[in-house]
Amino acid sequence: MKKAIKYLRYSSDGQSQHSIERQEMITSYWTTHHNIAVTDTFIDEGHTARTFDRPDMNALMAFVKKNYRDIDYLVVSELSRFSRQAGDAINLVTKIQRNYNIRIVSASSSNIFDVHDSNSFLLMGLEFLISNSENIKRTNDINGGIYTAKAEGRWIQGGPAPFGFTKEGLGKERKLVVREDQSAIVRFIYEAFLKNTPAYIIANDAKKMGLKRTSNSAIQEMLSNPLYMGYQQVQPWKNHPGGLFPLKNHSSIIDEATWYRVQNKLKDKNRPRVSIADNFPLRQVVRCHCGLPLTGAPSRNGAGKYFDYYKCKVSGHNTINAGKAHGQLQEILSLLSLPIHLITAIENKSDTLLKERMKTSVATLAVKRKELEAVEVKMKSVEEKFILNQLNFESYNDWHRRLQHQRIDLYSSIEQLDKNENRLYFLLQKNLSRLSDLQHIYNSGSTVQKQELIRQVFDSGLYYKNKSYRTPSMMRIFSHNLLTLSQQSLLFIDEPERKSGEVEATGVEPVSKHIRRKLSTCLFHYYLSAMNRK
Repeated sequence: MKKAIKYLRYSSDGQSQHSIERQEMITSYWTTHHNIAVTDTFIDEGHTARTFDRPDMNALMAFVKKNYRDIDYLVVSELSRFSRQAGDAINLVTKIQRNYNIRIVSASSSNIFDVHDSNSFLLMGLEFLISNSENIKRTNDINGGIYTAKAEGRWIQGGPAPFGFTKEGLGKERKLVVREDQSAIVRFIYEAFLKNTPAYIIANDAKKMGLKRTSNSAIQEMLSNPLYMGYQQVQPWKNHPGGLFPLKNHSSIIDEATWYRVQNKLKDKNRPRVSIADNFPLRQVVRCHCGLPLTGAPSRNGAGKYFDYYKCKVSGHNTINAGKAHGQLQEILSLLSLPIHLITAIENKSDTLLKERMKTSVATLAVKRKELEAVEVKMKSVEEKFILNQLNFESYNDWHRRLQHQRIDLYSSIEQLDKNENRLYFLLQKNLSRLSDLQHIYNSGSTVQKQELIRQVFDSGLYYKNKSYRTPSMMRIFSHNLLTLSQQSLLFIDEPERKSGEVEATGVEPVSKHIRRKLSTCLFHYYLSAMNRK
């Protein structure tokens, strides 16, 4: 009685376990019909035919080398199960027959191929070539479909939605919708990167805000992802160009100008490498009178003790005791405050923003709850159809997985929206009065926030000269105490040089209605973020 081994394979791309069942049936029918004993079966599940480096294909070849004297045939349902690469497949089949005297069988066509027979060799080559051609056509159809879908603005990426988004809809109706609780973290990451915040600090702060993946590579991927500005990367196909294509019916988190600024900065190999230390909050923020940013590091005195100092890189320029520099800044901040009328304007604007948010939250919450009810109904329907054998396991598993993802996303959104907005209201009212104390605001922030506050108030122009702080300009809303500051030699506003006939500049930035609106909006979102972290 002649003996055979069988080889079965299905690809994870567009095929399933049912393909193995079909192949088993076809090959078993052939071996039974021809009275062939099967000594072993090798199965590669979810492996491509583009390479022979497959687990059970390797095991098969090892088995053949050891037991070839007891094997007459290698049986496959079709030659495409063996390989779709015609040239490599023919060479391997020829090697197996010549070295081990084992012939390959295509059970579906009932052909036993012989590489020593010209007609049989031709038929085998044709079957391999047909499989190869079908694979090329299938690949082209898939790539063409992907290109067309993406070029038309559809999001077709598999797996979960990127952080900051949730998926809605199926098939051609699938789209990305912004998650408000996560989008704030994405915006923070982009803004912090543009402010030269070190990656590890961005990652740590993002983690505190709720980001799970906080490695530097995760932050880099988010900064490079065009989906955040409403575009997706499309690979070129044949004569059609690739590049960034806009998504339709898709909400963006980052505006295009910001995204491209970040990309340019990512590519800049000469961008400054900033190190942030809590004991040196003014490093790289305050400058020397020569214009260079001050560095900060401990220095040892004659007695061998270490003290923190800010220094200029130019020898003979500023060397300032950090404690003194911080103390002088604290005195300046204690004398800087917002005028009462501006605090009142901010309070009114913040109250309006809060009411708008609460109104929007209630409407959005109602919509999300209805969507959740619809998903629950669909899941129940799918489960009933599966129980009644109206749906096979593969289809049931696919539908159940999609609906489960939607349900989890909706639960998360509802939980976030269902927070007690009154807590935010009371938190806002409690802290608005502290706007009159800029020193308190400064001391309450992180090192990064402290640096940003100094840059904003003094327009990135604060420098040190003759044992005092100086600046060419500052926000006008803080200018009502300038006389006191200068009398105490704490802060001086530079007097700009004027040419004959030129109008004198004030050295102080004017404040407009736009700035007032921006301040109130920023304050509102600052306390919103604070509540979300609690």
